[in-house]
This record gives sequence, structure tokens and C-alpha cells, in this order.
Amino acid sequence: MPTTPRAKPSREPRHPRRTTESQLALPTAGRALAVAGRVLRLRCPHCGRGPVLTRRATVRDRCEGCGLRFQRSDDNYFSGAMFFGLLLGETIFALTLLATIVVSWPDVPWDAITYVAPIGMVVVMLLLIPFSKVVWLGVDLLVRPAAPAELGASDG
Repeated sequence: MPTTPRAKPSREPRHPRRTTESQLALPTAGRALAVAGRVLRLRCPHCGRGPVLTRRATVRDRCEGCGLRFQRSDDNYFSGAMFFGLLLGETIFALTLLATIVVSWPDVPWDAITYVAPIGMVVVMLLLIPFSKVVWLGVDLLVRPAAPAELGASDG
């Protein structure tokens, strides 16, 4: 009995519209400062005109100013934002803990810190998720500038 050959797995990417294949570039200090200012204002890191977040703190599909698609690759694009969220959250926690100890020294409220700190950390981390996505987008655009193909009004 003849057997049919097995189909080879497809080598095509799951998302053929992947746009993060642009050239890596070493950012200049001026460009880094410009992008940092845009990120702090929660604006598009590429042009600085359009907001990145909606009122519900979700990331928009595209920039209203330049048309940059904010999710530059697959569904897991913003997983890198977890690093920045954790970094920001731990920094805020450490500074708050240090300030609490310095201000209340020598009678540091260790019991209150023990119970309040974990709750505060969870709340801060949840609040930082949308902002860490903007930071991630800014860092990504710094090292991998937007290609002209990414600056369109539609995906089609």
C-alpha cells in the first residue's frame, strides 16, 4: 500500500505582519532624552503626538499622529514590559520603605510594614502595568527604530 508523504510543518511566521525586523541602532543621547520625555508624557515614543493609552489604560492599536502600530510583533510583544514593571515597582517599594524607616526612626513600625507592604506592592504593580508597556515600547523603539512600513494607517 502506498503511503502519502507527511505534510511538512509550515515555516511561515504565525503573524506575517511582524514589524520588529528593522535594523538595530545604537541610540544617541539626544534621541534617548527625546524618547524618555515622550514616554513620561505617555505619548507615542516615535513622534510624541498621539497618546499610547486609552482612558481605560489599555494600549491603543496605532498612534493618531504617525500611524505607528504599537504592538510591533506577535501577541506576546508586551511581555518585555513585565521586566520594566517589576523594576519600577521594586524601586518604588525600596524608596518608600527607606523613607518610612528614615522618617520614623528610631520607632520604626515593623508590624505595620510587615502587613501593609505586600498589599501596597500588589496595588502598585497593578497600577504600573499600563505604564510599563509604554516604557517597553519606548525602549524597543530606541534600539529598533520604526521602519517606514510600520507607519501606516492600516494593517492591510
